[in-house]
Amino acid sequence: MIETEWIIMSKPLRPPAPSRMPISTVRELLRHVGRVGGSPHAIVERSGLPYRLEALLDPASQATLSREAAAWLYAECAWALDAHACRQEERLPITKKEVDLLCYCVITCATLQEVVARTTAFADMLIPRLGRLSLQIEGDTATFHMTSIRKKRNISAFVSDLTGLSMLHRLFGWLIGEDIDLLDVQVCYRPYLSEEVTAWLMPHTITYRAPDNLLRFPARYLQNPVVRSYAELAHLLERFPFDVEEPCSMHTPISERIRVVFGGALARQTPLPDGTVLAAQFGISPATLKRRLADEGTTLTRLKEITRRDLALRLLKDETLSATDIAGRLGFSDATAFRRAFKQWTGKSPMHGR
Repeated sequence: MIETEWIIMSKPLRPPAPSRMPISTVRELLRHVGRVGGSPHAIVERSGLPYRLEALLDPASQATLSREAAAWLYAECAWALDAHACRQEERLPITKKEVDLLCYCVITCATLQEVVARTTAFADMLIPRLGRLSLQIEGDTATFHMTSIRKKRNISAFVSDLTGLSMLHRLFGWLIGEDIDLLDVQVCYRPYLSEEVTAWLMPHTITYRAPDNLLRFPARYLQNPVVRSYAELAHLLERFPFDVEEPCSMHTPISERIRVVFGGALARQTPLPDGTVLAAQFGISPATLKRRLADEGTTLTRLKEITRRDLALRLLKDETLSATDIAGRLGFSDATAFRRAFKQWTGKSPMHGR
């Protein structure tokens, strides 16, 4: 029989991101780095922080770190522990470039369900360097598995796997512009870290010594559209995946979020969703969607035209594309319809856009 242990976290799910973090949180990770043969001193030296290693390791210190400093130190500790876990398994570690590539692979997806499917396919190419990912849907509940294939399960493997679960949870929420409320989090490890540190990495109740690593959440999130852009992704990747306090919720106007959805549909050459579909994806009624757009001084028709116009101006810079090619990319029936629309948008013919 598998022994299961419940640890109740004292922190609420998704607390507001604090601007500073207690040194005690990083202190524990630095100590673990030293215990597995890493160099906490080198990590602190590279950080450029106004602290000596002795001060960071002093239990009496009540100092705090900025969010940026905490993210940097956590990144260095996580990479060091992951490197140790990989040496144990005699395999290469996952690199930051590969994490970034995964993010660029999923930014063009239409919905979260497509994101999960593409993430799973990406992970399959990296086995055994990455755990085996899978999605299970039962009724209203979705379970995302990150099955560990590690032979040695210790502090290094635990931090690596927990960081992976946390990273994917935050990435999925960030892509749809909404925090994903978790119903359950399970890991196949004993609790190697204190509640304080674990709650910082994964602010949710965790079941330890479980058969698998997994996240369980309402399946309704899977139909949410991806509402982020390439520009936003480039900014996120400056600190992702180690800025664990990066908020997922988006407060940009709904008109901007819809333009991203329209842009993604045009890139995939699929029909632009109508108001009913968009309202369902954003979890509001069609009437509320229309009212919120009116409050922002626009309409769905206007947003469709703006999105098509902006894409047309970019495509016209590619002289290898004919008017017929561009018309097809924009969803027009033929080049004549495109030319007529472009003249309405800009007052000029498409030739002036080259």
